[in-house]
This record gives sequence, C-alpha cells and structure tokens, in this order.
Amino acid sequence: DAVVPGLSDMSARLTLTRALTTARTFTRTTASSKPTVQRTPLVARVALRSTTTSVTSSSSSRKMSTAATADATVAATEPRWDLEKHFGFASTNDGKIDEAMTDVEKACEAFKSAYEGKLSSELLSAIESYEAIEQTLTTVLSYMSLSADTRLMDDAMQQRKAALMQQYGQASGNYLTWFGLELADLSDADLDAQYAKDEKLRTYKPYIDEVRRSAPYNLSKEVERALTVRSSFAGKGKVVEFYGNELSRLQFDLDGKKVNLEVLLAKMTSSKDTMVRRQCMKTLNNGLKEFERVCALSLNMVAGSWHIENKERGFKNLRSSRNLSNNLPDEVVDSLLSAVATTGVDYCKKYYTLKKQILKSTQGLETFTWADRNASIDIGSADDNYTWEQAVDLVHKGYNKFSPTMANMFLEFVEQKRIDVPAQDGKRGGAYCSSAYGSGPFQLLNFTHSARDVATLAHESGHAVHFVLSYPQGILQFHPPLTLAE
Repeated sequence: DAVVPGLSDMSARLTLTRALTTARTFTRTTASSKPTVQRTPLVARVALRSTTTSVTSSSSSRKMSTAATADATVAATEPRWDLEKHFGFASTNDGKIDEAMTDVEKACEAFKSAYEGKLSSELLSAIESYEAIEQTLTTVLSYMSLSADTRLMDDAMQQRKAALMQQYGQASGNYLTWFGLELADLSDADLDAQYAKDEKLRTYKPYIDEVRRSAPYNLSKEVERALTVRSSFAGKGKVVEFYGNELSRLQFDLDGKKVNLEVLLAKMTSSKDTMVRRQCMKTLNNGLKEFERVCALSLNMVAGSWHIENKERGFKNLRSSRNLSNNLPDEVVDSLLSAVATTGVDYCKKYYTLKKQILKSTQGLETFTWADRNASIDIGSADDNYTWEQAVDLVHKGYNKFSPTMANMFLEFVEQKRIDVPAQDGKRGGAYCSSAYGSGPFQLLNFTHSARDVATLAHESGHAVHFVLSYPQGILQFHPPLTLAE
C-alpha cells in the first residue's frame, strides 16, 4: 500500500529508510538533479532493530569520546573540493550565474519557437541546439547542487539553489518538455529519411533510441508541461531531497557529544568491540525515534506519487519505470529478485554463520547480536584506521596493478581538488560521484578513516574514471544507466 499509517517499530523505520534512500540513489541524468551515480547512505544498508541488551561500558565510552575529539580535529584539515576553480564562478552568489540562467531561458524560448513541429525535417539541428542548452544548465545547476550538498545548514544557500531550480523548472516545462515528446512520437519513416540524409545524425542514435523507448508511457504535452513546471514545488523529487537533507541534519548524543549519522554508523560498523557496537545501535535507535514523523510523511508521499504516476503512465508494475530508464526488461530484474529470495537465503545463512565464527575467533564474540551484523572482520590489521594519505596510497596502488592510466587519472582527481573528503555536520550523507559534464567529475565522501571508506574512495573514483573516458560521447549520451555504471 502507498499509505503507512504508523511507524512505531524499528523494522518499519528500516523499510521507509530503504525506500527513500533508494529513491534518492537512482537519480537519472537530468539537469535539474545533476548527473550522479550515488552510493546509498550507510543508514540504508544497516538494518535498524531494537535491542534489549543494556550496554554500560565506561571504558568503551571513554574510547569513543577521545576518538570523536580526534576525528573532529583531523576532519578540519582534510581536503575539500574546489568548485569555484573548476566551474569558473566566484561564489554561489556570482552574478554570472544569473546572467547564464537568463541567457539560457531566452535560448530555451528560441529553441521551442524554431523547432516545435519541425522535427520531421530538422532533427539534427534541433538536437545540437538542445545539447548546447543542456550544457549551460548542467554547468550552473551542478555547481549549485554540489555547493548546497556541503552547506545543508546554510539557509541562504538552500534558498539560492531552490530559486534557481524553480527558474529551471519553469523554463524546462514551458520550452523544453515538448522536445522529448515529439521526438518519441516521430514516425519511423521520417526518422529513417533523416538518417539517410545526414550521417552525423546517426551519432545521436543511442540518445534518440532512449528517448523513443518512453513513447508508450508519455502523457499529453499539457500534462507533461504542468508536471515539469510544478516539479520545483511538488512531487516525489522534492520530498526525497527534503528527506535526505533532514537525515543529514540528524544529531545523536554519543557519550555526551553530538555526532552526525555518518560518524555514528562508521563507529558502529568499524569498531572491533561488540559493546561499542551495541552502544552505538542503542544510540541510533533512540535518536531515530524523533525522526519518525518525517519518515512517515516522506514515505507516504513518495510511495503514493510513484504508484499514481506509474498507473497513469501505464507501466506494467512498480519497477517498470526504473527498469525502462536502465534499459532492462522487467523479466531480468524479476529473475534477480527471485534468485535473491530463494538461492540467496541459503547463501545469507552460510555467510552469517561463517562471520559469527570469525568474530568469535578474532574478537572473542560469544553472542552474535543484531549490532554485530555489519561488524568489520579482522584481515590482519589490528586497527581499522586509515589516514586520508594512506587511503589515497592504497587506492592508487590498487588501480596501478590494473591500469597505470586509471591510477594516474585518480591522482589527478586528488591533486585537482575534485573530492570533498571529511564527514562534517551540514553535509549530505553517504557518498557519490557527480559527472558534472564539462567541469567534472566530483566526489562527495564522508571519510571516517575505516577500511570501508577506503573501498568507497576506490568505488567512487571508478565512476569518475568512467565519466572522463565517456565524455567524448557528448552530454546527451555519455552517462551510463545505473546497472552498467555500478
């Protein structure tokens, strides 16, 4: 059902957290959301379940307090990305941003005037004009979105971003939405005739095919325009953004100190002490109680909107829309889900049985609790703690064994300040790599010095390399579907 009337237990909180963070993770390539491949915040991968175990370990608490102080000091010196250098704006209030948006609005209006109703004979010229508009929008809106993601507590910054997104929504709805609809409805005969006439048009065939796959599910021009114009004020996208921002703002009282979600979850998963893990989970569960109403409202709105829109557009099932954007048949995903629900269950049992044995051997764990489910496994290192410099060195060496070219590209990302490293308050949770075509790529991390964070750096940098190598395909065709990217 689309409605979740009450969320009184932790399993319900997990369900909505998974649903909402998944919705945010599967961001497609649009100027409004910026092209990104996002990693699900750790909270979506850690099942939250109440525990009846009471943890009162004073030694563990002292260790956590000391570590938190040290982490805050280190985070203040870790690298931040230099967006102004790469995007060419002095700040988010630079007048050049407003000038660019004004110019692109005029270009959008001229685009509609020049090409609406004429794609049967002027498709190549229309695509090239549309491509130029997308480039300007991507530059401005990627810069604003990336800037806002590290300044969630800055109301002026969020208002500035919202105003520009509203301006984009109006221009897109009024002057751009028609283009995808007409391209999707273009007859095969008219399209083939233009392919035969101009070989250059064939270089855009993957983009054209992608747009045309949506034809059976498109609504009328009037309805699509109305949905786009309102997108900055309503719809599931804004709710998911609100939920993500609120999740990143959460603070938890850990041994008398306020820490954010990323720091708390990192401590819970990386600690080799089961008592510390249990205390972190207890703190997490208690802190999330205050978040229940936001979660319930967000899930209701997202699930309800998704259900209604899928029904109106005529999609076969709940996942069909997502599968279409990933160019996957429903049957492929259904097969995967079936395997997870059958064969996967046995693998899962074997995995946790083995993990329990390893934790008993390496950490002396006697009782395997829910808090131990995502505990780190010792792999020869007594301390799961890596400096940023060590993380960079490990990733560089790993890449170099596979491809020296890839390794060199990774070092360029680091040296050019394309990675925002520290886990700090007021910063979006999780990790992602933004393609930011024409200026990118850029990575947002929440680095807490664990082995998992080193792996995340390697993962997101892999996306960055992929983006750079695919840029020559052009802004309309470089971004892979999620399934290929991951």
